[in-house]
Amino acid sequence: MWRKLAVLAGLAVATAIPPAAPAAQSGGPVSLVVIVVVDQMRADYLTTFASRWRNGFRTLLDHGAQFTNAEYPYWSTVTCAGHSSIGTGALPRTHGMVLNRWWDRAERRVVTCNDDANSPAVSYQRTASSNASAKRMLVTTLADELRAQRPGGRVVSISLKPRSAIGMVGHGGDAVVWFDDRSRSFVTSAAFASAPVPEVARFMADDRFESQQGQVWALAAPAATYRYGDVMPGERPNGDRTAAFPHAMAGRAPADATFADDWQKSPYSDGYLGRLASWLVDRWRLGQRDATDFLGVSFSGLDMVGHDFGPHSREVEDMLIGLDATIGALIAHLDRAVGRSRYVLALSADHGVATIPEQDGAGRVANEDLGAVVEQALVKQWGPTSGGRYVAAALGGQIYFADGVLARVQSSRAAMEAIEQALLAVRGVARVVGADHLDGSDAVTQAIARGYRAERSGDLFVVPQRNWIVETRADGDATTHGTMYEYDRRVPLFFLGAGVAPRRDAGAASPLDIAPTLARAAGVKLSGRDGRSLLP
Repeated sequence: MWRKLAVLAGLAVATAIPPAAPAAQSGGPVSLVVIVVVDQMRADYLTTFASRWRNGFRTLLDHGAQFTNAEYPYWSTVTCAGHSSIGTGALPRTHGMVLNRWWDRAERRVVTCNDDANSPAVSYQRTASSNASAKRMLVTTLADELRAQRPGGRVVSISLKPRSAIGMVGHGGDAVVWFDDRSRSFVTSAAFASAPVPEVARFMADDRFESQQGQVWALAAPAATYRYGDVMPGERPNGDRTAAFPHAMAGRAPADATFADDWQKSPYSDGYLGRLASWLVDRWRLGQRDATDFLGVSFSGLDMVGHDFGPHSREVEDMLIGLDATIGALIAHLDRAVGRSRYVLALSADHGVATIPEQDGAGRVANEDLGAVVEQALVKQWGPTSGGRYVAAALGGQIYFADGVLARVQSSRAAMEAIEQALLAVRGVARVVGADHLDGSDAVTQAIARGYRAERSGDLFVVPQRNWIVETRADGDATTHGTMYEYDRRVPLFFLGAGVAPRRDAGAASPLDIAPTLARAAGVKLSGRDGRSLLP
């Protein structure tokens, strides 16, 4: 049913993608740079589900430049770090977005990467109370440099997540839009607009996501053709959803919490973002003027579904079928409206994902338990602390000590050994690395160092065994990501458009190379970055 709706809404699922337009003449900048991020797409999905590609991924494979060994070089492979690395071309230790959330030592509280009390939400539907900006990002993005060096261009970035939309675009833009879970509304913030952007508001008035309440997410292909069974061990769908197809997008009222969650975790949400992107291409004539425009689209649905159902699920396979259609429709629209000789598109992912631990004979470790283990080890060494606690926070497998505790630990070999022994006794923990020992030559230590900033990163890093996951218990996810094992760090990487010859490149590459590559295509200087241009 969702496929029928997509066709009616203009996704052109069954339309063949036109062949590549002639390459642009060398020496001149393109008119449009496009970044497409598929949240939580592992590199091996391209081969695992190869028989499914008919549209977007088929076009990229046939006409694009594919870098088959693309991977993130740092440890904490999470959404904010990934999108910010793509947007800036820099490592987390450079751009500062080291996790989705971290313990802020100055504020003595957990903050999200986009927290900004001075940037209240500007909503397109219901009143929202969130606050978000790129205030905590320490460098400029490609889009920031485009606005500064080539004024007159439009900058658009859309996603379901603020850390995705903001990570791609940075500190400003003409339309920077994401979905706010608490208000169940699409929003921006005062950092980007003082009022709803009229062109975005018009789209959302004409194409209301709430109108899809009551639709059913059914399999797009015959059940017997799917790689995995319908109900797999360890799947943990949230809310009213079961692990069995079909999945109704229910809820008791339009845009209530149940419907909003179901809608985001379905192909419908990806299709909606694809339509919004195409609408803005037309309304603002992106890539069709005497300027260089920027379009960023991050599809979050696969990540949300993947956390609930894991990579070995029908849900993930069906989401990818839908994404193939949605991305194909966007590429086809760009070809018609802009012309492939006038734009360059990059596609990648912000991270991969681990298999559900119970499916791999592994297990899970809670951040809260890691913090408690360290706390108890220090209480045994030193007795209760008059300051309240020795451990301030445990997030993303990182332990943050309270003020003054780190210096005491570092000066006491007995205390450090007690902590290490206590953590290594936790089943699933492979290694403990201190922030003062990040100058090692081994791959793990170097990967942690590439994402380390003293004022934002933890004091201890707890490395899980392979296939084990570290999670916050309250999240209730079936699986997650965040390590440098290949299933978390290896992602697709494609370029398509002007001057891009179809090829397969097995050399070293990273999503950090996207911004420098697109900067070269756009004739923009992007200095002091960790990535490099991958195209002539």
